Amino acid sequence: MSVIILAGGHGECMRMGDDYVPKLMIPVRGKPLLEHHIEWLKASGHDSIVLCLGVKADVIRAHFSDGARWGVRLRYFVEQSRLGTAGTVKALGTASLPDDTLVFLGDVWARFDCVKMLEFHRSHPGLATLALRKPEKEDEAQMVVMGPLRRIASFPEYQSDDPAAMAAVPVWIIRRQLLHHVPGEAPSNFLKDVFPAVVRAGQELYGYPVTGEAADIGTPERFERFSRRLAKSASV
Repeated sequence: MSVIILAGGHGECMRMGDDYVPKLMIPVRGKPLLEHHIEWLKASGHDSIVLCLGVKADVIRAHFSDGARWGVRLRYFVEQSRLGTAGTVKALGTASLPDDTLVFLGDVWARFDCVKMLEFHRSHPGLATLALRKPEKEDEAQMVVMGPLRRIASFPEYQSDDPAAMAAVPVWIIRRQLLHHVPGEAPSNFLKDVFPAVVRAGQELYGYPVTGEAADIGTPERFERFSRRLAKSASV
């Protein structure tokens, strides 16, 4: 299975002291966030990774090169304009993607068993499988409601009181056919645009509740909370 890490959108840098650092280069326990991503993926058996970048792509490419130092193969796609998460993946070209691809946002800290998620995905007929977690109080994540057999029924616009509602983690396994539902003429996002439209059209998507770490660390406030929690933890 191929892997795509999306880090090319507007705002993909974070202020660190007097400088703006690409989020993938934010130091976490002494090494860039992307290095942690690579180690997690490599441990799960994934060594072919496409990095979709934008601002300061040269900084990331200069540090990681072709990925050989970490035992993986890195390829780069640099956005020339804002495409959105779905638009970026479609711009890579459907012919270049395998049947199943793991896609996630670069400013997510994910430490769950993506091998089991892939097994679940391949045992179900949906166009995509979405990682989900228990919602937190005043959660800012997109809510997702599942029906029987974990088939996704809806994407509530606001935080839902439905006990079946869960929070979406921006980690997905998509089938190549999903990209036929991505419009080509305007920027488009998986969670806001494509996934809800697919469900409304009667197509199947499935949710996969995760039990490991799954945190959005894409703002200074979230990164600070994450850093405090990580400092108390014995493991990365």
